Amino acid sequence: MLFSVEGIVLSKERIGEIDLLVETLTPKGKLWAIAKGAQKSRKRFVNLLEEFNLLNLHLRKTLKGALPILEKADLIFIPESIWGNLEKYIFFSYMGEVLSKVSFKGLEAEYFNFIKDWVKFLDREPKLTLFHKFFFEWKMLGFLGWSPQIEACVRCGYQPKRIFYFSVKEGGIICYRCRQEGDFRLSAEQVEVLKIFSKMSKNKEDLKKVMEKKALTFEDLKILNSLTERFFNYFLVFEFNSLQTLKETFRV
Repeated sequence: MLFSVEGIVLSKERIGEIDLLVETLTPKGKLWAIAKGAQKSRKRFVNLLEEFNLLNLHLRKTLKGALPILEKADLIFIPESIWGNLEKYIFFSYMGEVLSKVSFKGLEAEYFNFIKDWVKFLDREPKLTLFHKFFFEWKMLGFLGWSPQIEACVRCGYQPKRIFYFSVKEGGIICYRCRQEGDFRLSAEQVEVLKIFSKMSKNKEDLKKVMEKKALTFEDLKILNSLTERFFNYFLVFEFNSLQTLKETFRV
């Protein structure tokens, strides 16, 4: 039986001498398919199976339990700017690794639409910064159900006004009286950005408004990125191999 679905290519890997295993993100979640003969003859796909290409996938279901066969694909969108920009290429490589390793049950369509729009947004951006990295990681935490508690101390419920700490283990803001060893300090400006991000829609234009309005220092952005990285390290059982390369590129 044939069926079609939109998909974003996340990765591909060789199977045997002529086939490729293609991993895609679709509105129904992750989908793996076999592209028969894709290594030997590229006429059917003509470089369509590059990472982050948005495709209309035409697939054939096989025997129960077997992966579907990718018969052909139609190109919908290609993020061309990543192939001429090293920083963007490294950023997208990190993004692809994150998306390949995590899954979001119950939010597949919303998640897919966010990533689709996000890729198009990044393709138009002239330069990527730590702000983009932080926004992406923050949204991933939201999809995973790990959005930090920002409004009040997670230990006593008090709403601090000037002095803020943060606990990754407990998932939120800590007041001065409840702080413990291992909690790290946040400035009022950094907490304000976290509050804005917590209430902000997934509209990428809102991100541009925040970037223009909030003149955060490089050190502020490093701390915010450290926060999201610590969340990933604490809750996920694997590391992201491309993260160090990304941090070196952004001089973090």
